[in-house]
Amino acid sequence: MKLRPLVFPGCVVLACLWTSCGRSSVSSAVASSYESDTVPPIKAVEEGLKVRPDVLRVSFAFRQEAESLEQAVPKVKAAVERYVRAAAEASKVEVAVKMKGVGLASGKRMAGNETMAHGVLEVALPEAQDFWARTALVATLVKVGSQEAAAAEKANTGLRATFGFPVAQVRDPEARRDELLKRWVERARGFSAQAQSERAPLQLVACEPPGAVKQEPESVDEVVLSLAVSCRLDAVTK
Repeated sequence: MKLRPLVFPGCVVLACLWTSCGRSSVSSAVASSYESDTVPPIKAVEEGLKVRPDVLRVSFAFRQEAESLEQAVPKVKAAVERYVRAAAEASKVEVAVKMKGVGLASGKRMAGNETMAHGVLEVALPEAQDFWARTALVATLVKVGSQEAAAAEKANTGLRATFGFPVAQVRDPEARRDELLKRWVERARGFSAQAQSERAPLQLVACEPPGAVKQEPESVDEVVLSLAVSCRLDAVTK
């Protein structure tokens, strides 16, 4: 019996090669459909202690133009208080505000006088909230800021409002200092045990006081705490 060669239609063969008959390649079609919808790159894992954040911080600034600075200050104060109330009502969690500074400006180049107040809104992240509940809270705060900015522009009373994006953080990162130091010492001892020899044991020398505990937000559900410690390993002289 003779073996007959298998013959495939041209389109089938080309499809296996990621092309199609009379059309652009499948790979090109797929690539073009996702040109504007890319997947965010995954950041390298930060070295440190991973903990759940307990607060969302939103930076804000209100600017008020008025005929006099005396008139502008109470208007800015009222705008900040209105924003804090709106955030508390919308989020339904504990909200606090920390003012960072006030700027007063007047001069011949300006049509009037301007007062600028900026600060940080702190919104509690309940421990019971999961990733999606916390994400919904972020969306709520973004909406509140957008509404406040739009209302200020619509009123056309010389008030301008700007808001940063909510950032998940730990209220008191210094509370984890002892834990971070313990982890660092354990790692340093483990390394020296592997690197030293009986004739040349190693020890930590010339250590400098560590700085502040730093935090790097990874998501609404994770923050990496780190503590920079500077020491040198040196051989023990007998």
